[in-house]
Amino acid sequence: MPSLRTLTVAGLVAGLVGGWLLAQQLGQVGQAPPAAAPPAPKIAAVVDGENITEAEVTAALQSQLRGQQVPPETLEELRRLVLDALINGRLVEQFLAEQKITADPQRVESIIQQLKQRVAAVGLPFAEILKRQGHTEQSLRRRIAGELAFEKYAQQQITEETVREYFQAHKEEYDGTKVEASHLLIRVEEDAGPEQKKAAMAKIKAIRQEIVGGLAFEEAARKYSEGPSGPDGGKLGAFERHGEMVEPFAAAAFALKKDEISEPVETRFGLHLIRVTNRIPGTKQLAEVQDTVRQALTLQLWKETAAKRRAEAKIELPK
Repeated sequence: MPSLRTLTVAGLVAGLVGGWLLAQQLGQVGQAPPAAAPPAPKIAAVVDGENITEAEVTAALQSQLRGQQVPPETLEELRRLVLDALINGRLVEQFLAEQKITADPQRVESIIQQLKQRVAAVGLPFAEILKRQGHTEQSLRRRIAGELAFEKYAQQQITEETVREYFQAHKEEYDGTKVEASHLLIRVEEDAGPEQKKAAMAKIKAIRQEIVGGLAFEEAARKYSEGPSGPDGGKLGAFERHGEMVEPFAAAAFALKKDEISEPVETRFGLHLIRVTNRIPGTKQLAEVQDTVRQALTLQLWKETAAKRRAEAKIELPK
């Protein structure tokens, strides 16, 4: 579940405009609608009796891509992830409805008006943008109302004490602690086939064995790394747990002890070996980061709510 403030204003505008631009590239904007009645919506999933249409999946996918071109294999995987997220969203909506937790209609209306104003400011037709993404104003209102309703639920569930306890248990993630690290990268293209991925994994495991056997990490990076930091021994400098490195990399780095060599870590760039050379304690107090901590707890609550509901739900994926 993304940050509500980003999603409902700037993020939604970017997604709507991105979808419009993608439609332009595909030559769809300005075409006259067909004279015949549109076919019945194609169903992507049925969640406890409620349909998720292919149009909804396409809209969410366009919002993610924002006009970017990706290989077919990546597009299919992204579509699967998007559909899974939409299913989770529908499950959470159903849970909130059962709990009779609803959004403030005035807040929903305020956000809709902000969106219309921002889209108008860049000279694009709001209704047409929605249509080209498989949305209506009603479906957009539903999406926003769902996010606001969950925000209300999260405020009820996440107390100040919950935030304080989570901060203490995950202090290094939020207090500004940094690690200094080096890495060795073997690149794997996003559209690489199974054999290429297997070969890359075998290669990086063999390199790790060389390092464990006595080859200095810096020398191994200079010799083997396919990343820009290779000539400098793989040095990356210092970084915090969140916001500076991609998540799998940051999570692995912060889990390491000083001078420990990680197992291969996969990111969108390829496969990495990571070595932490120093840890710099942070000094931030809870008052400085409580909004960030609460946001992390809200995301965690969203995932837990969806997972619990999914375990009991009937989900059908028509072929």
